[in-house]
Amino acid sequence: MQILICLISGIFWAMFDLTRKLTLKHIDPKTLLMIFSLVQIFFFFLWSIKGNIFIYLYSYFLPGLILITLGIFSALLFLKSIKESELSLTIPLLSFSPFFSSIFSSIFLKEELSLVQYTGIFGIILGTLILYSKGLELKKLLKSFKTISNNKSAKFMILVSVCWSLTPVLDKICLQHSSINIHGLIQSFFTFVILYFLSSNKQKQKNIFKNYRIIFITTIIGTVATITQFYAILLNFVPIMESIKRATGQFSAIILGKLFFNEKVTKQKIIGIILISIGVNLII
Repeated sequence: MQILICLISGIFWAMFDLTRKLTLKHIDPKTLLMIFSLVQIFFFFLWSIKGNIFIYLYSYFLPGLILITLGIFSALLFLKSIKESELSLTIPLLSFSPFFSSIFSSIFLKEELSLVQYTGIFGIILGTLILYSKGLELKKLLKSFKTISNNKSAKFMILVSVCWSLTPVLDKICLQHSSINIHGLIQSFFTFVILYFLSSNKQKQKNIFKNYRIIFITTIIGTVATITQFYAILLNFVPIMESIKRATGQFSAIILGKLFFNEKVTKQKIIGIILISIGVNLII
């Protein structure tokens, strides 16, 4: 059950990646994030009314505040990155998050992985580098570091990876001091409020109404992805949850990138995905 909820969460996050990229053809990242937050406010508010809630505000406040700030910053960076680059080249860079998660969860949650599991994380990182290489030779593989460093979207996504490896750790800390519904309500409400005051209101409303179907689908998928991740965090170590989630995302990025955006499926991408899969198997 623990692994299954991680897999379900990963599938919904992969679908969310696709619909977000499609939606960004019609509205800007900040507007999309505001709409997503507004839908989450409505959902978590209803859940809070009908369900049991609890929160220890004193213990929740600091990690909750950091999480809101980090969430807004990383979400805007992520949306900018997938808007400007290929899905199959940006999403795999999030595979670095299990490595960072293992560090953060060890420091803040005292969750220690075995040597085999750390080997799995290394396999995920190596697979990601192969995805960015122009060949399988060592020289070309090492050049993938330079390729990544010269790619603006890639650098953004690595920074997002660092942020998103910390956010589930903060989520887990917050969920030790609050129920899922009230945690989701607080995070979505203050995210919306902050974005509202930062917004320049340049987005034309007609674009929103004209493309309401894809926007609605995106926000619903994103809400389900968020809720399933909360449960996955409670039932698993954060690095394990992140590894399953990211591996699912890598497969989906290759397949969906080809189907929806006609992105090339290369030998490096296939081998990289295989290595990532082996790494996830070792972690589990």
